[in-house]
Amino acid sequence: MMTGKPTILVVDDEDIIRNIMAKLIHALGYSVLQASNSTEAVSMMRQHKPEVVFLDIVMPGVDSMEVLNTVRDDDALKSIAIILVSGIDCLDTIARYIEAGADDFLPKPFNSALLKMKIRNALERSRSRQQSPTSDESCEAFCSQLAHDLNNGLTGIMMSAELLLMEQTSEASKHQLEDIISSTEQISALIKQRRNSLKEAS
Repeated sequence: MMTGKPTILVVDDEDIIRNIMAKLIHALGYSVLQASNSTEAVSMMRQHKPEVVFLDIVMPGVDSMEVLNTVRDDDALKSIAIILVSGIDCLDTIARYIEAGADDFLPKPFNSALLKMKIRNALERSRSRQQSPTSDESCEAFCSQLAHDLNNGLTGIMMSAELLLMEQTSEASKHQLEDIISSTEQISALIKQRRNSLKEAS
């Protein structure tokens, strides 16, 4: 890990999505690995120790939550930054993954600018874990940065949903957008609650 170019693993069972992400990441100057399922992903993580993993939530075979738990419970892998790749309709699921130890999420569809930002932030977190994995100060700084990044993303989702809500006339569409707004508010509240709990514990 961390020899030469940082290594990034893309885990997605959809060939088109995986290949597009791999090409974009390679164009940004990183080494790229690909896995089409969860079992292959864990094997490649153990063998190559990538700094960052983009993990699609919906995967065949081993559940992606089990992959996340495996990484966080393994001392040899726990410094790896895990970024979930998810559609906007999976916000409740994202909250569970963040609580279980995921670092960030990348919504589908995505653009290269957002991808670049996510990688940069994830590499900083991975390096921080490697340098001082038991440092309370580093943990607090990491949690603060993560909360900031996630809240920015959630604010963007909420604002877009609210704009769409004003334009929609279909009751079904309105209910779906209201569900999205409600879910983002729940995740934001969860982030705030966890952050306050960490402050109280310290």
